[in-house]
Amino acid sequence: MSEHTENAALPAGPWEELLTPLCLDTPLVKAWVEKVPPGGSRPLHTHRKPWTTVVLHGAKVRSVGADGKVIREGELPDGIVLYNPADQPLCHQMFNTGDTELVMIGIQLEFAPPAQESS
Repeated sequence: MSEHTENAALPAGPWEELLTPLCLDTPLVKAWVEKVPPGGSRPLHTHRKPWTTVVLHGAKVRSVGADGKVIREGELPDGIVLYNPADQPLCHQMFNTGDTELVMIGIQLEFAPPAQESS
């Protein structure tokens, strides 16, 4: 199987696995809104490119890998902005373990930013 054929089988981005429509779709940036009710979860999905998460309304969360192991657990506060370089693909599922709705904007960069030199 050629590399092109293998890549053609991959979703364009996590929004497809999350069944969430894009609210921004440009050649350089894709964005989508995720809402997770208390006690709810988002499907297992994979980030293959750098992405940023903007938390509009925070909650307590648990992020679990495809193997079922906890990757991260804790509070995502209102207004926090997280950057994930996606040096390697990250496959995970998000659970809202709190009592408030989690609302986030996911922003995928269609290119990798240049590496920063250490000082």
